Amino acid sequence: MQRVVGDSDVIIHLAKLNKLDLIRELYECAHIPRYVELEMVRYQYDEVGIIEDTVRHGVLKVYETDDSKARSIAGRYGIHIGEAHVKALAEELHANLFLSNEKKVRIAAKKEGFHVAGTVGVILRGANQGCLTKEEAIKSLNKLKASEFRIHPNIIGSAMDSLEE
Repeated sequence: MQRVVGDSDVIIHLAKLNKLDLIRELYECAHIPRYVELEMVRYQYDEVGIIEDTVRHGVLKVYETDDSKARSIAGRYGIHIGEAHVKALAEELHANLFLSNEKKVRIAAKKEGFHVAGTVGVILRGANQGCLTKEEAIKSLNKLKASEFRIHPNIIGSAMDSLEE
């Protein structure tokens, strides 16, 4: 099983799509910094209850991370402090996979040798591994396209094309 770390954006998107169960089905769990957990709760997203349940059930495992190390990473890569906490956790746990949608974060993680996936990648993997039907995956991608998820329509379009093949 892959060791996975996750940023808030992918977790929130999957919660909004009611697809957080994909983390358990595909990866068993995802590891997140306490900073990211608090960030998701503090901003009072509608999905806070779902996210808290996922933490309680061990699908999202929360870890303390070193704030000074995260601040150094944030400065070095020009990324948000929460994303830097995820990167610090990824290094500490020797993670295989880094879940994030943010371009700067993805570039930084790839430079450091991590495999990277975003919300669209998780949905595609779910379809490819039989956790989602093709129709469920397309429905989820359409919801991403029609909402405030901030994922470029071309990325979603390419994903939908790959499901059609």
